Amino acid sequence: MPKCKEKSNKKDFFVLERPAGGLGKSPSLQHHATGDTTRQGGAEITLQTLFNTINTNTGRIEKSIAQLEAKIDNLNSRILSVEKRMDVAEEKVTAITDKVGKAEEGNNQTMHLFSSIVKDNLSLSRRLEYLENQVRACNIRILGLVEDNDQKDLGTFLSEWIPSILTSVSLPSTDCITRAFRIPLRETRSEQTCRTVIVKLASEKLRNEILTAARGSGEIIYKEKKILFFPDVSPITQRRRKAFLEYKVALSDIGARAAVLYPAKLRVEWKNQSYIFWDPMQVDHFLANKRSSTQQPVPDSSGSDSD
Repeated sequence: MPKCKEKSNKKDFFVLERPAGGLGKSPSLQHHATGDTTRQGGAEITLQTLFNTINTNTGRIEKSIAQLEAKIDNLNSRILSVEKRMDVAEEKVTAITDKVGKAEEGNNQTMHLFSSIVKDNLSLSRRLEYLENQVRACNIRILGLVEDNDQKDLGTFLSEWIPSILTSVSLPSTDCITRAFRIPLRETRSEQTCRTVIVKLASEKLRNEILTAARGSGEIIYKEKKILFFPDVSPITQRRRKAFLEYKVALSDIGARAAVLYPAKLRVEWKNQSYIFWDPMQVDHFLANKRSSTQQPVPDSSGSDSD
């Protein structure tokens, strides 16, 4: 028959061992309560510090945000100001562009008008020159005629002197010379210089007869002075004739032949071609072009091939 196990002296799990001192709290529970209180106080201090730090940082952030917003507002105001200035500048640029366009248009019109005025002025100048030469068509110029006491009545003296010098010319009466006078000397001329005589004849035909006879007589000498007969032309025509005569030397240097035609034209023959110039500036351009063409280097076409 099995033996029954003796009851062991084990303590019950639910029975707590009371202290010897009698009633009181268990030492283990008191110890746990004190530790929890200490940990709770430290946690409260840590959370308060963190909260204060968060509040401080939040205040700083809010302050920085406020400053940043103020700066952004200032920047926005400046941007708006710049935009307004840009708008004003664009309007001014547009206005200036319009004014420049109008100025260019006006300048083009002015240049066109100026060109028309120059052409009209040139045309009027040539017409005036032509009319003045027509008025002087019956006149001749006599150079080198010495002044004597016998020439008090210059018209009467010339009506007798011209037929004696030019035997092929006959003056029927003194009425053939309507007027005769001497041109005053310039201040730069010496007193020994003979003043030019202007003779106004009754007709252009008589003038041509005298000039033709003077050209056919060769050299005319009177009182040891060389006498020259010329047609009377306007001062503008005289200046152009003088300029053309000066260009004759330059034209001969490039191998061209030049001749001054009446009243003031220049005929140039160059390389079997003929040119007629009315203005000395045209001759200047002609010379410049021909000189540049003759000075251009000619390519060497005489190359030899080596065997």
